[in-house]
Amino acid sequence: MKKIFIIAILLLKNYSLLRIFQIIETKKLFLKGKSLEFGASENYKKNFSYFLKSKSKFQYSNIDNKKNKKIIPMDLRKRLKVKSKTYDNILIYNVLEHVDDHSMTFSELKRILNKNGNLFGSTPFLYQVHGAPRDYFRFTAGFFSEKLKKSGFDEIKIKCLGYGPFVACFSIMQSYTKYLPLFNHIILLTCCLLDFILQLFVKTKLNEIYPIGIFFSASK
Repeated sequence: MKKIFIIAILLLKNYSLLRIFQIIETKKLFLKGKSLEFGASENYKKNFSYFLKSKSKFQYSNIDNKKNKKIIPMDLRKRLKVKSKTYDNILIYNVLEHVDDHSMTFSELKRILNKNGNLFGSTPFLYQVHGAPRDYFRFTAGFFSEKLKKSGFDEIKIKCLGYGPFVACFSIMQSYTKYLPLFNHIILLTCCLLDFILQLFVKTKLNEIYPIGIFFSASK
């Protein structure tokens, strides 16, 4: 019931359904120590760290920043200009799909994490192409499971976001239905109900084959 209430409120604030599911997962985290958030915005209320209830001190990064000195420029295609074992936690949401070369990305994320440090991230799957400035990839749960394991991470957890094909369709249509707030809520409720009914007749978890996004966590 609480989850439905959060979704309804955030829909009114024009958050995408993908971002809403990501915020819900983020709210479950409690971080301590020094943390870094990739893909940060100058408007800190748009950053995922804004939704955390934690004692962690955050630094922020983006690939190309020349205006805000509080946001550190970092390029995930290259060796990061950061000392090894610097951070206790890393958040990397909706960033990896914009990186065209991941050959160094995961090893660098692991390198700058402290011993027992934590990595939390999410990427879209059944979601519109969105440039920032370019959108290159869509990753499956299997990709993260294997990639994180090969990169030396432990305690890997993967969660598929969404409920099934109807909610995935809503996520795609939301760019247009959001202009009709009450109607928007009715469509989503209908889609959730249809996915629930469909799941009764399907053994495979529908959110695993029709995810709107993937959420993952791992530790060093």
